[in-house]
Amino acid sequence: MAFAVVGLSLFAAVPAWAAGPTNGNPFDRVVQGVAVGGKLPATRFMDQAGRAVSLADWRGRTLVIAFVYTHCTDQCPLVTNKFARLATMLPHDRFRLVEVSIDPARDTPDVIARYAREHHVDGSAWSVLTGDADALDLFERSLGISVVTAPGGELLHNERTVVVAPDGTLASVIDEAGWTPEQVAAEARHVEGLPSNPFARLDLNLGKAVAAICGGALQGRAGLGDAIAVVAIFAIAGIVAFIIARKLFAG
Repeated sequence: MAFAVVGLSLFAAVPAWAAGPTNGNPFDRVVQGVAVGGKLPATRFMDQAGRAVSLADWRGRTLVIAFVYTHCTDQCPLVTNKFARLATMLPHDRFRLVEVSIDPARDTPDVIARYAREHHVDGSAWSVLTGDADALDLFERSLGISVVTAPGGELLHNERTVVVAPDGTLASVIDEAGWTPEQVAAEARHVEGLPSNPFARLDLNLGKAVAAICGGALQGRAGLGDAIAVVAIFAIAGIVAFIIARKLFAG
């Protein structure tokens, strides 16, 4: 299960292929967060085909990036299923879908290759990435991803999907988990400069606003549904307060 976690992580030992520098606590380092409009780090990854890649390899395309791990049984498979639908909605020559592992210790190249096969990942439009544990940690922390290891190996992490503009700058951050492929496709098309569904983008942005107000309490709902739910909650609370006040003053 994924939960919002701030500034907390525990590390297990990692295999040699994924191990990064071990001198000192990596959390002693200050990681500069990437704000909207900022450039993403020049991190090197390994994709499901065993190739060394970087985000710069897809410069000129709009990227949609999510953060998952293959042992997850909660939100991560749902995100991957949404990406499968997104892959059919966005032109492959203009867009790239990217899933970055938050668990490089277990998500070895062989493991992500198997995950990609199981989920029918189309390598022409969609990449599943792993790599050096230290480099991935810096990349993910720079984009606001927080991870903690729970007993049993489950990773608790915040849900975040980002859209990267063709010039490599961060264009949009989606923190609520209830987004739909239609909403993110509209947002990505807007970033790419293509015609997009304004109602889907409005729905997405309402969901983002409500998630920020409610702190994820309505996680799994989206957009207009969120807004209606919040209005209903405040309306009911107001009615109850009015009835109580009337009875108090009448007494």
